Amino acid sequence: MKSRSILLPIVAAFIASCTVRLDDYRAYSGDGTFVPHPAPTWVCQDGYSVDLGTIDLSSPGTVTRQLAGLPRMTAVIGLQLDYRSAAPRTSAPPPIPTAVVEVSVRDEHDRSVLSRQERLSAWSASIDPADPARVYLFRRPPTWEVPQPSGAVRVEPINVGADDGSGSYFKPRRDGRYTLHFTVSEPDPNLAGFDVRLRVDGVAACL
Repeated sequence: MKSRSILLPIVAAFIASCTVRLDDYRAYSGDGTFVPHPAPTWVCQDGYSVDLGTIDLSSPGTVTRQLAGLPRMTAVIGLQLDYRSAAPRTSAPPPIPTAVVEVSVRDEHDRSVLSRQERLSAWSASIDPADPARVYLFRRPPTWEVPQPSGAVRVEPINVGADDGSGSYFKPRRDGRYTLHFTVSEPDPNLAGFDVRLRVDGVAACL
């Protein structure tokens, strides 16, 4: 029993050393505003968000942003829609965006990390129950099932680019420099007046 009491703190310290901490992170040098998010518990990773500015989904246009010095954790490119900014305000559920967008990321070697062109209605929506007027849209990596000799199947992402880019996800290298292009090729006039922000978010996981 005594050996267990010694082992547990050692294991706890090892697990803590494997998680990503951003408390003193100051290395981001790309566009936008980088904000670290402390982990809720010691067995979780810290997260982060990068606000890359507003996007007008109601008119055609392209924005280009530079990303440099991102932490080495899964990053998700997404859109934050704030339906509280629309006028007149209603209690109806948020409309499903129908704009056609193109999002692409290339690294400093001009390799394709990810590239997608599709309607936003194909993206996943995350709604915070505590704030249902704010919706986060992102694209999950497309997958396919690979049959195994045992008869089971293994799910794998498809169309994987450099740095494991798939959907709107990728895993940045610590010294990686990336160029993000976001284009509204077919606008959605129903989204005029809504606050839409382009974001990159670090996926915080717990052990």
